Amino acid sequence: MQEIPENQPANGESETQHSGKKHIPEQVEAISDSISRMYNQFRESEQYEEIEEKAVKLKDYIQDNPVPSMLYSLGAGFILGLLLHRKK
Repeated sequence: MQEIPENQPANGESETQHSGKKHIPEQVEAISDSISRMYNQFRESEQYEEIEEKAVKLKDYIQDNPVPSMLYSLGAGFILGLLLHRKK
């Protein structure tokens, strides 16, 4: 882990006044570790494997059928454009 340098009190302030700022990196590290653990658990799950398999199938379908894939994309974009269009 990369260490964050601490600022020394310039005007003789006590260390207790700055103690709240020392906990911020620890809190960030704890959150980062938690997110990392959850991501690793997800990568080991069956859902992740299913998503990877479906992504490969989708890529193969798009490569085998480029014109219908493009038309589906255009249709979806058109419908989203209609739904999200703001009237002035």
